[in-house]
Amino acid sequence: MRSRILLGLAALFTILSSLPLAAPTGLESKRAIIGELTAKEKRILAQLEEISHKINQKSAEIDALNEEIARKKLLLRRLSEKLNSREAELQELQRRFQERLKHLSTMGELGWINLILSPQEISAFFRRQEYTNLIFYHDRKLAQKIQREKKEIERQKEIVRQEKEHLDALKARYESEIKALQSLKREKEILLEEVRRNKRLYAETLHMLEKAYAAISQMAEELKRTREELEVTKKEFLKIQKKKAPPKPAPLLELKGLLPPPIEGEVLKFFGLEVDPLTGEKIFHQGITIAAPVGSPVRAPYAGEIIKISLIREKGFLVFIDHGYHFLSVIGGLGKVSKGLGEHVSTGEIIGEVGEAPFGKGGVYYELRYQGKPQNPLDWLDTSKLKFLR
Repeated sequence: MRSRILLGLAALFTILSSLPLAAPTGLESKRAIIGELTAKEKRILAQLEEISHKINQKSAEIDALNEEIARKKLLLRRLSEKLNSREAELQELQRRFQERLKHLSTMGELGWINLILSPQEISAFFRRQEYTNLIFYHDRKLAQKIQREKKEIERQKEIVRQEKEHLDALKARYESEIKALQSLKREKEILLEEVRRNKRLYAETLHMLEKAYAAISQMAEELKRTREELEVTKKEFLKIQKKKAPPKPAPLLELKGLLPPPIEGEVLKFFGLEVDPLTGEKIFHQGITIAAPVGSPVRAPYAGEIIKISLIREKGFLVFIDHGYHFLSVIGGLGKVSKGLGEHVSTGEIIGEVGEAPFGKGGVYYELRYQGKPQNPLDWLDTSKLKFLR
């Protein structure tokens, strides 16, 4: 029993030792990618901060432009009011001038004579004439002044209008730049979210890999300790086995025709070439098949060491027994094996029991090899314990 445990541990250690461990460069590559994503995240954040600063700067400039445009609008309104006032003054002056002309024209020639001769003194006449001239001169000068003021207001108004148009165009350009910056900002935000998502995924993967590598390293340490313990136990076991090793059996050549069959019963299939009656196919049997009820005990035909146990679908367990001197027995069709790998069995010792056959009668397959070549088992077995139909 102890030998079976030791052999099982040895097999487990061999399997685990053969498992390929992932190279540590996998972790390093993930860390490098996370580092690159972190650097990229910082660059995008710096770009976003710069874009936000530009947007705020443009917004402040637009606010200043709005204030300047509002002042220009107010100035235009005041200039328009001033221009309207001057036009009203000019129209009033023209109205008065036309009324004077109309009044003078209605006086006729006598009116003019009366105007001239009505004063008692010549000085009064001249004063009246001078007053009349002064009135007309004053009206003319006032009209000229109003015209000059009107032209100046029109000029100032045109300048302010052009300045306002320039400010409107500048505002439209700034608003367009803000839209472009906001679109660029949205793209950078989307890119930043994608970078952060990838960084998060790689960080989770790295965390899982680090835990896996830690577990593998721990397992490797445990395997190393187990191997050391197993080597020590194996050495102790070998020492014990040397003391308790069974005597070496006699060569099988000396017992030809005397070996007990693994089970007593009817021989269903014989060693050698056989032709399938249905298909006509030629089949070479390397052993014989003996019919036996399910659950019947199967025995070792000769003493030896069990060196291999295999499970084959639809054929059950195969037990390989090394008899020494280049002889090997292969016993199949077992549903259960009662001996372990590495155990020594004696002649006639039970090694298992017959299993169920998927098709036809259940039975035990027996094959004997010498130096790797199949031999006819019936030449070596005690055939008096077997039944033959042919």
